Amino acid sequence: MTRRRHLPPLWAALLLFGLTLSTGRALLNIDGTRNQIFVFGGVTFGYSSNIFSDETSRGDYNVSASAGVELKRRAGIIGVNASVTVNSQIFTKYTGENSLNPNFAVEFTKSTGRTTGSLTINPFRETRSDSVVNLRTTSWNFPLGLSLKYPINEKFYATSSTTYLQRTYTETTVLTNLTDYSEGVDLYYVYTSKLDLLGGYRIRASRTTNGRNSTDHWFNLGATGGLMAKLNGTVRFGYQLRHATGVDTEDFSHFNALASLGWPVTRKLSLAGQVSRDFNTIATGSTVDSTSLSLNATYAFNRKLTFDTSLAVGRNTFLGANQPEREDSFFSWDVGARYKFNDHLTVGASYTYFKNWSTVSF
Repeated sequence: MTRRRHLPPLWAALLLFGLTLSTGRALLNIDGTRNQIFVFGGVTFGYSSNIFSDETSRGDYNVSASAGVELKRRAGIIGVNASVTVNSQIFTKYTGENSLNPNFAVEFTKSTGRTTGSLTINPFRETRSDSVVNLRTTSWNFPLGLSLKYPINEKFYATSSTTYLQRTYTETTVLTNLTDYSEGVDLYYVYTSKLDLLGGYRIRASRTTNGRNSTDHWFNLGATGGLMAKLNGTVRFGYQLRHATGVDTEDFSHFNALASLGWPVTRKLSLAGQVSRDFNTIATGSTVDSTSLSLNATYAFNRKLTFDTSLAVGRNTFLGANQPEREDSFFSWDVGARYKFNDHLTVGASYTYFKNWSTVSF
């Protein structure tokens, strides 16, 4: 008989105060618009009723702040976007959860010539509440990405997406470090001036320090661009296979989908939606079949005042003979407003509700 865990809702009422510099007005133009430097920052005052995402419901007030500098270089064949950001979070009661996390990002882009693409390097430290493992986790992450596009002729073009991620947790006694590689290749067909059809294949290999490794193969078909009259985005449907080794050697497969859609209903109201189903490797090294759906609405009352709300649902099914029969479901919604005083200052407030259920009780 399975037992069901009801986690108390995780919610936060946040007052946001940010000092940002518009990307259209640089703090320093070194030589015209070819080399620009921007400075940005923000501070958030908030309360979360469940900072650990577990059934103990320990809440606390917190202050989050960020500050950074960005460089944009547009000279020569290769463009450069680089930034350094420092994120800090301070709690009132649970001061042991205070964090100071740096974020470094560099992107090299090539937008001219026959072959175009970008190379991204983005090492960062992250502290967050992970509802899948019911812990606050801190990790060092080192992702790399290489995207290329090559036109074959007037009707066909090919793309390549290569990614690498190394994630190291500070809580190594209960969590496992992850190394993930993937290579995706897509062939596009220009169906109309607004719509491209595509077919793709992706291979992904995940390696963990506790020996739970996996290899994925994903075959998919889809379309991108103007899907309908006012509906834009990218949709993919396919079939995925995962070969997992470790405690046991097992094979899993399922039909999956990946979609990101946008619909400008009016000049003021816009809707967006995302759908995803994929195999994931969580912080304990286990394989999870993850499905999620989210909807977002944004209403621009005028040039200064904007309202937004979103709704999300999802399910995580734990796979493997060595796993308990476990399925987690979640529901989340939020509402917020932002007021832009000028190009340098934006103030906002938001409320977020999150609730998680599981068929396994801890």
